[in-house]
Amino acid sequence: MNIQEKYEKVLKLFKELSKVPRNSTREEKIADYICEFAKIRGLEYKKDKLYNVIVKKGATTGYENKKTILFQAHIDMVCEKTAQSTHDFENDPIEIIETEDTYTAKDTTLGADDGIGVAFLLLLLDDEDIPHPAIECLFTTQEEIGMDGARNFNYSNLDAKYLINLDGEEENTAIVGCAGGIRMRYTKSMRLEEVGDNTSLYTLKVSGLFGGHSGVDIDKGRINSNLLAAKYLNSLDNIQIVSFVGGNKDNAIANATEVLFATQDKEANEKMQNFFNNLEVTDADKNLKMELEIGTTNKDVKVMSKDDSNSLIRLLIDLKQNVIAMSKDVHGLVETSGNVGIVKVENGEALICEALRSSIDEDKVKVMNYNNEIAQKLGFEIQGEGDYPGWKYNPNSKLEKIYVNSYKKSHNGEEPIVCAIHAGVECGMIYEKMPHLEMISLGPDVVDVHTVNEKLYIKSCKTLLETLMYVIEELD
Repeated sequence: MNIQEKYEKVLKLFKELSKVPRNSTREEKIADYICEFAKIRGLEYKKDKLYNVIVKKGATTGYENKKTILFQAHIDMVCEKTAQSTHDFENDPIEIIETEDTYTAKDTTLGADDGIGVAFLLLLLDDEDIPHPAIECLFTTQEEIGMDGARNFNYSNLDAKYLINLDGEEENTAIVGCAGGIRMRYTKSMRLEEVGDNTSLYTLKVSGLFGGHSGVDIDKGRINSNLLAAKYLNSLDNIQIVSFVGGNKDNAIANATEVLFATQDKEANEKMQNFFNNLEVTDADKNLKMELEIGTTNKDVKVMSKDDSNSLIRLLIDLKQNVIAMSKDVHGLVETSGNVGIVKVENGEALICEALRSSIDEDKVKVMNYNNEIAQKLGFEIQGEGDYPGWKYNPNSKLEKIYVNSYKKSHNGEEPIVCAIHAGVECGMIYEKMPHLEMISLGPDVVDVHTVNEKLYIKSCKTLLETLMYVIEELD
């Protein structure tokens, strides 16, 4: 079995996938690509109304009596770009920048989350030299906005005993459990009024923050630009907000926010400098900028009432956010967290989106109820959506044991890390539908996902592939 040849094919498939648009809810093109891929190879496939695709491939000779393996990856990606980028995610291919060791993208997210996982599945469907039992490859949609593809897929025609998810981000780590979560939306129609006398208009711009994944990066101390802006505004007197816009995804730590507001506080700039100078900033956020621009009073501008402006600021500050609780059972594991990833307040209409996560469903509900009580007192309407379950660790998993032995074979006896994580993975959703499955989540080394700094360490794909080949061979 030529691992080098198959490794190169995985990278080639990833590059081909990067030419196909695959924003969440707009996966039709990538779904059609996969269907055509299967059709050309004479494989059984089916696409549903959410553009989930299932492709089945029969066992090779001698493996007919082994249990079916389900491989799974999601086909959508987080579409972020730099402020200067003109990239059109609906039509333009991702422009990959390649070095000897890495792939990154020019001014956009790379989409290795989870394009590289999809490439691994396509390799298994394409390759005729890998001996294997019957395999089922499930390509799911809308993972990045709530896992709706996995949530609504019909699993009744699947035969697998084992599931291998290819959405991991560390090649030396196997995920065997995850947090559940829910997206909360807080909305309110604000009362608008004229700008008062002796009032100045200001534009606050927060930029240069690193951002990151609201699950796996939430304990790294990275600053959320929405919360930062709210805390500064809270230091001023007589604030009236015109607009407040920050963040793009509820599952990404907001890295840029812009607020247009009016105030009679003549010390606004001095207070901002003092506020900025007293911030504790990690190395990741060392490029943080806070800029305050003063403009002329414009009588045509409508401002939110002081009460409504204060209610917005109080909501952003008082919602439970960042790390709320650490696990008492698993050292270093975040148990419960919150992230206000989107604030959009324009023309008097306010929308705030928060992602809540917890590995304990009861604690998730407690935080949700606490936040809801705050929001209700401040006059906000509340809606929860995209509730997804956690994935409970199975200490008796044969798949886990075989994976550990396979990893040691491909890494000269080195032990892998086996852990649960504080991020939602589709295994939780699939486990709810197919609780008999033994599951594991794997992936190559990918860093800074959901940001324009996303990077794939390509050589880790080779060792992951070798480990996978051993796992497939050893499963009964």
